[in-house]
Amino acid sequence: MKEVNPLELPERAKWALASWIKSILGICTVIFLCIFISSTYNMVQKYRATLQLSQQQAALTTQKIANSINDKLTTLTFAADELAANLHEISLNQETIEATLKKSALNHVDFYALGVAFDLYQAGPQFRLFAPFIRQDDSKYRMDRVDLYYDYIGNAGYNSENNKNNNWYLQASNGKRGWLAPFFDAAYQQYTLKYVLPLHTAAETDKVAGIVFLDIGLEWVRQQVENHDVGNNGYAIVVNEFNQIIYHGLKGSKKVISDLNQAISPAYVAEFSSGKLGTNELTGGSAWFNKYPIGETGWHVLSVMNVEIGKKHLFESDDDVHVIYKSDLINWIINAVALGLMIYTWIAIAKRQLSVAQLLRHAFFSSLLLLLGIMAIWINEYYAPYPVQNNSLILSSRAIVEQFQNDYSVTSLNESKKPPFFVPTGLFIQSIEFLNATNIAISGYIWQRYPKHYEEVIEHGIIFPEAIETAITEAYEREEGDEIVKGWYFETTLRETFDYSVYPFDKQLLWIRLWHKDFTNNITLIPDFKSFDSLNPSTLPGVERDFVLSEWNLSRAFFDIRVNKYNSNFGNIHFTSHDKSPELYFNIELSRSILNPFIGHLFPLAVVLLMLYALVLTISRQESSLAITGFNVSTVIAACSALFFILLIMHVQLRDELAVNTIVYMEYFYLISYITILMVTVNAVLLLQDTPMKVLAFKDNLIPKLIYWPILLVWIFIITAILF
Repeated sequence: MKEVNPLELPERAKWALASWIKSILGICTVIFLCIFISSTYNMVQKYRATLQLSQQQAALTTQKIANSINDKLTTLTFAADELAANLHEISLNQETIEATLKKSALNHVDFYALGVAFDLYQAGPQFRLFAPFIRQDDSKYRMDRVDLYYDYIGNAGYNSENNKNNNWYLQASNGKRGWLAPFFDAAYQQYTLKYVLPLHTAAETDKVAGIVFLDIGLEWVRQQVENHDVGNNGYAIVVNEFNQIIYHGLKGSKKVISDLNQAISPAYVAEFSSGKLGTNELTGGSAWFNKYPIGETGWHVLSVMNVEIGKKHLFESDDDVHVIYKSDLINWIINAVALGLMIYTWIAIAKRQLSVAQLLRHAFFSSLLLLLGIMAIWINEYYAPYPVQNNSLILSSRAIVEQFQNDYSVTSLNESKKPPFFVPTGLFIQSIEFLNATNIAISGYIWQRYPKHYEEVIEHGIIFPEAIETAITEAYEREEGDEIVKGWYFETTLRETFDYSVYPFDKQLLWIRLWHKDFTNNITLIPDFKSFDSLNPSTLPGVERDFVLSEWNLSRAFFDIRVNKYNSNFGNIHFTSHDKSPELYFNIELSRSILNPFIGHLFPLAVVLLMLYALVLTISRQESSLAITGFNVSTVIAACSALFFILLIMHVQLRDELAVNTIVYMEYFYLISYITILMVTVNAVLLLQDTPMKVLAFKDNLIPKLIYWPILLVWIFIITAILF
């Protein structure tokens, strides 16, 4: 038997321990690798499933919008076709023409005007031009004549700037049948979409006796599109055969009209190939681009719908579905960092890389991997959407508002409540100021629409139930058709709860809760979508365009409905909705500008930690090093004390800025820095003992120099992963 040298025993024991650690680490690495692969696979599958579902939903919604508009247009054009057929069979004179026109108009709805324009003297020798039409406004009908406003034989009816194909009468008399380019019609004093077809009499079938026309406004197109839900941040566009945008989900009617002269390029329309995944220009997120024709009109519906899928009904318990939850990504980042560290450590042990240069490389790689993990979590938190409350329904379009009204009306009927009365309410915010951690001051205008004639007397007014104090002054009251619009200027101070736990990456939801003055009679507020160009949250409806809020960025603004419960009837025995009361909120999502906190707190902290590391590098027992650095314990203690007081002043300043009773994320950097200062001081004191610890004495304090950044970043990484 070979004799074992006693000097080899410690060396063998050391490598036996290393082999044992390598085996344990290998098993853990395999386990984490399986977890990492499984979580990655689940995320990919979830992303693909949601992507496929949202793609189908986007395509079906686009098709549904196009088919719905086509059905309505077909119904409208049938009225014009019917009028042309009826006029074809009669003898033409003023009495028979007007009687036939009235009969056709009364049999159809939804058009703005239906009429016929005759060629020169075709309606009788006494009429050079004769163009009667019936204008429809709600349930009212009024007979009028185009020829009393302008000579439609010439070009006076067409605004030359919007003249795409000459005069509307000339186009139809030359054989054009269909929808024309929108133009400003002097007879209606508004921009009009006109459907035309030539009229032939029974006596002269080969000659055009006149033109039958049917008119709708651009607002009609808007109403048809907005009867469909395209998602919180999605939008639709309708273009005609002349590549003019006649509806845009992000633009109001005035902007659409002003852009009529600027036909969009065919290349832009071509981007909306069905099922194409692109970037939403409004949000910067992934979205589906779809295009679908509106029958044979030459019009197309273009849609941009985000890949996220949200709930559609307030009174259902379905959870919101996102592409990937924020927690999923954080868990994936944690697994990736842990797996990377394990694999690298296993390789280092397997190859016995233990020289000083190799140990420095290990420390650098570990620190870099941890730092990348921390930054990845920061980025994930910064770009993560604000969580949606389960009892909330975002009202981002007319379709969702009307769906809510139907749902709540059915719910009230099933629960034997008084039928709800819905009051359209609008809000315009002009200023916001954070007074402290919980109080905010807000000013702006608020208005409501009431029917002019209603069987019950309804008190007009608004309540801010969460206000500490409110000053509200009536600003205006006017009549618009059958409605009364009443507006107030308000200044209010609200007390709300904000979560600063992840400062400076915190996002705050500032909400304004609104009650009707007579809230116990099942009067429910809804957004006044007539007053906004778009309710899309990313267009910031109801917020001043040049709105400035110090240290905050405005992300979205939106109305939503939340169901609240009360254990009181507020002294009204007829109040039956306290167990399920839908209430209107106006919300503004704010994301903190991280530049100031980084420059004011994180950057100085990083400098302090670098200076502490420089102190660690000077700690030594070797005389050659001491002669160069001049190291002694009192110098280290003095330097650490100075750095401690600098950090303490910055920490107190942070607490004063936030004025909160909890520990926020940024404060953990200060706490870790305090502990680091203490450990550096202890390291200096223990190293200069007569018999220093072996860990400190190894290669003249090499181990503290190696583990300084890895240990520091491990603590930051763990705290970041837990809090986020």
